[in-house]
Amino acid sequence: MDWRELLRKAILVEGSQSKVAVKLGYSPATISQTVAGIYPGDTARIAQKIMEVYGGKLVNTKEVPSGYMVNGIGHLVPIESIKDIDLARDEFVKGVVAQAGKVNDILDQFKQALAGDMQAFLELSAEKYGADLGGARGNLSLTSYDGRYKVLRAVSERLDFDERLQAAKELVDACLREWSKDSGPELRTLIESAFQVDKKGRINAKRILSLRALKIEHPVWKQAMDAIADAVTVVGSSTYYRIYERDEEGNYQQISLDFSGV
Repeated sequence: MDWRELLRKAILVEGSQSKVAVKLGYSPATISQTVAGIYPGDTARIAQKIMEVYGGKLVNTKEVPSGYMVNGIGHLVPIESIKDIDLARDEFVKGVVAQAGKVNDILDQFKQALAGDMQAFLELSAEKYGADLGGARGNLSLTSYDGRYKVLRAVSERLDFDERLQAAKELVDACLREWSKDSGPELRTLIESAFQVDKKGRINAKRILSLRALKIEHPVWKQAMDAIADAVTVVGSSTYYRIYERDEEGNYQQISLDFSGV
C-alpha cells in the first residue's frame, strides 16, 4: 500500500490528524501539509516513519488466525489487547448487519416472486379473456374484489438529454437577453435553475421538461422547446411495486416495505 494512502487510513482509524502526528513524532501542521500534498520539505523520512508505525502487513480477512482481529487499516491485533467496549461494538454491528442481510434477502425474494406472479396473471388474463392489461409503459393497478387492497406496478423511465440540449440552452439564453428589461426575476430564476446540475453533474429532467409547460409564444422560445423535445432520450427504466390497504375513511394507505417508513 502506498504510504500516503496508509496515512489517510491511519487518520480515519485514529480519529484525527493530531493523534497520528503524536504517534509519528511530527507536528499536526506537518501531517496536515503532508496529507494535502503541500509539505515543502522532503517527505522521505515521513514516509519511512509512517511505514514503521502503521505499515504492518495487510492480511486477508478470510484467513485471520485464531485469537486475532483485523483493525481498520488491515493490521492483525491480538484480541486480548482490544478494549471490551470495542469488542462489544464489533459484535453488535456485525449482528445487525447479519440480520439486515437476511431481511434484504427476504425482500428480494418477495419482489422477484411478486413480479413473476403479476406477469403470470397478466398473461392469463390476456389468454383467457383477450384483455391486454397494463398501460403503454407497463403500469398496472390490481384491486381486490372488496376494494380494500390494491397492488400497483409502476414503470418509471430514466431520461437523459443529448447534445441538442445545449442548443436549446443557447436559444433560451437569447430569449432571456431579449427579455432582460421586461421579464420578472421569478421567471428568470425558474428558467436558469432548470439547467443547473446536481452534485453528480446530472440535469434534472423534470425541471427541464417543465419549461415546455410555460405558455410563451415567442418564436425563439418555441424553437428552444422543440430542441428540448428532440434532445430527450430514454436511457433505461425502473419498475416499482407498491401495495395499499384502504383505511376506515376510504383512503388507500401504502403498506411500507421501506425500512425508514415502518
